[in-house]
Amino acid sequence: MKRSGIVSLVILMVVVVALALNYSTLRRNFVGLNRGDFGLWLTGDLVTTPVTDWSFTDAVPTVQIETRTWYLIPHFVRTYIARNDAQLYLFSEYFAPEPGQPDLRDRFPEARFWNRMVVRDPRIRVKIGNRLFEMRAYPLTDPSGMAVARQAFLSKYADVRKQQALPESRRPRLYFFRLDQARTTE
Repeated sequence: MKRSGIVSLVILMVVVVALALNYSTLRRNFVGLNRGDFGLWLTGDLVTTPVTDWSFTDAVPTVQIETRTWYLIPHFVRTYIARNDAQLYLFSEYFAPEPGQPDLRDRFPEARFWNRMVVRDPRIRVKIGNRLFEMRAYPLTDPSGMAVARQAFLSKYADVRKQQALPESRRPRLYFFRLDQARTTE
């Protein structure tokens, strides 16, 4: 009994430290929980067969992605998805700063918790509707690949087009992830 109490206390301390290290992220997440934007584990029907036609995502405004954290508790967020033919992309938007706030638009991936987690471990789960897909997400760094992903999002989302038309000082910076469906044998 004493040993299990010590183990429980250690686990509690690890969770408290993890929460303390991510206080600002957690504060935003609790607000987002009311909208269903943030949380822990995703649930749904796991798709284990390869998908060759992702055109159904054209009608989906947002998806949820679950990342793997270093402290072993999954974390999910809601974000946009777009495709170019058979290639899927996610994007992360780094907004222009409010007056008096630091400009974090060049701080990829460290300025977004979920971006850090995906760069650290690209294995994610994507929830589209009620279906879950095991995927790998890789940040795009190649200018031509980024241009293709940018065009996919600009074509799909009017609000992204509108924001990208803003003056540079107010324009968000977009970062893109290429998605590959994970093999079911992994």
